[in-house]
Amino acid sequence: MSYTISITGNDVPKDDKLAWKYMEDLYNNDSGQASEGFTELIKKLTEKYPCICDLPDDKIDDGVWSDGPLVNNAGDKITTLGVVFSQVENVIPFIIETSNNMGFVVFDGQSGIIHRPRQNEEQRSDKIEKKGFLSRLFGK
Repeated sequence: MSYTISITGNDVPKDDKLAWKYMEDLYNNDSGQASEGFTELIKKLTEKYPCICDLPDDKIDDGVWSDGPLVNNAGDKITTLGVVFSQVENVIPFIIETSNNMGFVVFDGQSGIIHRPRQNEEQRSDKIEKKGFLSRLFGK
């Protein structure tokens, strides 16, 4: 079982309903070629959490990603990444923070939350806390 999120550029409508529709349209109509921005994002993410394709055979079950190579999930305007459920608490907050810091918007379909980048840290009242992510998500 995996937990998936989609990441787009920052040209997303401010209205959440329109933003979800925008993301769906991107997903259905993307070119399939990874943009330079998504390639750089994936590089940053895999510096901390290696792609399962780069792990030795005896370590694949320890990987956090549900598939690979991750760059194959990236298109020109959207990338969708899957995390194994046992690693969600650690990995999803890192993906959100890293993506937002690079100016990307993260769509979390499981929680229904759109994580948008902020201009500076003081405006980040919704800063992602690494502890308690699942409890906030599932109310546990």
